[in-house]
Amino acid sequence: MVSMSVVGVAGAVSLDVRRGGTSDPTVITHGPGMLILPRVEHEMLLVAVPAQGNSTFPSGTTIHVSVAVDSAHEPDPDRAQLTPRDVSGLSYLELATIGPDGDRIAVVTRLEEPEIELGPLASSARAAARSVLRVDQLSDSQQTMLDIRVDTSASMLPAVADGSVRAIMEILAGVSTVISYDRNPEVTIVGNTSTNLPFGGPGDLGQTVHAHLQTAQPGIGFGTGEQFGAVRPDTMVVLVTDSASDSVASTHEVADSRYATVVASSSRAALRVNAFAGAVVSPAPDGSDTGDYLVSQPAVVEEVVRSFLRRLNDRITNDVRGSSL
Repeated sequence: MVSMSVVGVAGAVSLDVRRGGTSDPTVITHGPGMLILPRVEHEMLLVAVPAQGNSTFPSGTTIHVSVAVDSAHEPDPDRAQLTPRDVSGLSYLELATIGPDGDRIAVVTRLEEPEIELGPLASSARAAARSVLRVDQLSDSQQTMLDIRVDTSASMLPAVADGSVRAIMEILAGVSTVISYDRNPEVTIVGNTSTNLPFGGPGDLGQTVHAHLQTAQPGIGFGTGEQFGAVRPDTMVVLVTDSASDSVASTHEVADSRYATVVASSSRAALRVNAFAGAVVSPAPDGSDTGDYLVSQPAVVEEVVRSFLRRLNDRITNDVRGSSL
C-alpha cells in the first residue's frame, strides 16, 4: 500500500505506478493519495504527477509518501517513509522503485538528496525556476554556478532600505538550487574595493547580504568596470544594481552570454533593450518591504525568474530545450 499526504493545495498531486513508461494496470487506485499493489512480481516505478488538470504542481506543495507491506498475519506492517519533498513548480517526480527481492519487497528511493531549506521568497523562486525549466535540478553537464556581484554605490541605498536587494538575493538563491544544486553562489561586494562575502548557504544568502550592506560604506566600484572581471567556465556573472547602464547592455549591441543583470528599480525600461540580459525587480508599490510583498505575489516572482532564465546564456536554455525532459 502506498499512501501520500499533501501539504499545500489539497488534491493537487496524484500517485502513479509505472512499468515500461505506462501506468501499471494491476495497481488499484483508492484516490489520488492511495494505491494498492496486489502483487509485486516485477520492478515498478512510483511517481508523483500534477492533478486537477494542472501541468505543474502549485507553489507551496510538499508531499509525504510512505510504502507499507500489508499482511493479514502482521497487524503492524513494515513501512518505508520517503523523504518529504517540496514539488512546487515540477511537472513530474520519480519517488521510488518497488520490486521483489527474494521473499521480501525492496523499496529504493529516488529522493537521495534532501531538499535545501529556503525561506518563503526563495522557495517561490525555486518553484518558478523548476516550472520554467521543467526539471528538479539541471543535470551535471548543464549546471551553472552564479557569480553574484553587488553594487554598493550610494544610489543603491534606497534599494537596500526597502528590501529590494535582499529580495533579489533570495530570488537568486532559489534559482541557484535548480541550476547549480551542489555549488553555492559566490558573492562579491563591489565598491571602493571588491570583497568576497561568505554565507552559510542559499537559505542565508538574502539576509547575509542585506545585513552587510546596511553597515557598509557606499562604494564607487560599479560603473568603473570593476564589476566586470574574469569569468570561470560553467559560471554566470550576475550584476545586482539599480541601473541598467551598469550592465553589459550599455556597451554591447547584443547580450554577452557570460553576464546577466538584475536591476532594482521601479522602471522597466531595461527590458526593452535588446542587449539587456536579466530581470527587473520593482519595489513594493505600497512602500512595504519588497520581499514581503513578493511572497504574496507568486506570479510576479515567476515573471522575474522567467525573464532571468530566458535571457541567460544559451548553454542553459538550449540544453534544456534539446533534452528529453
